[in-house]
Amino acid sequence: MSFFSYSQGEETETEKVIQFTGVVLDSDSSAIPGVHIYTPVFGRGTSTNQYGFFSMPALEGDSLVISAVGFKKATYVVPEIKSTTLKVIFRLQQDTELLDEVQVYNMPPTVEAFKQAVLAVRLPDEFSNMDKNLDPATLQKMYKTLPADGSMNHRWFVQQQAYYNQTKNSVRINPLLNPMSWIEIYRAIKRGDFSNNND
Repeated sequence: MSFFSYSQGEETETEKVIQFTGVVLDSDSSAIPGVHIYTPVFGRGTSTNQYGFFSMPALEGDSLVISAVGFKKATYVVPEIKSTTLKVIFRLQQDTELLDEVQVYNMPPTVEAFKQAVLAVRLPDEFSNMDKNLDPATLQKMYKTLPADGSMNHRWFVQQQAYYNQTKNSVRINPLLNPMSWIEIYRAIKRGDFSNNND
């Protein structure tokens, strides 16, 4: 009996994982929260916290993009280092963009007319939206169309499982022969649970 075996001539080098940490600051050395540090190729990254600090695993040679709203994008290539940790400080430049001039027409001809127009504006009541959401008809409609949440689904599953365990070794009872079931059906009909009117 003969066996054939193959050996790999060159060992594949495993990429080195580095714990990449740092702080992102602006031109005034103030921390910038919510800055995205990510690799577009692999789709992994993180965001800075309220102190501008971030921490993420990275590979040697990764090309990182540092972006934030109101600041210019920056790129950074993770260098090859001897240790397994790398700490950096990024400084982003503000991205100031001048908007075009906006001209407003159909203004009142005089200052007094403009004042009268501003005073004539009727703002909505601060409680109007609350009253609308707490309307009894709206709440009843939401209650009828509200799906079961996780606890209700779990309760129904446990009840079905308990009923199955109780009746798996015996003949299952027909609920129509149970007088208590007829009472529940009568109450449901009286409440209108079987009505086709969804209003």
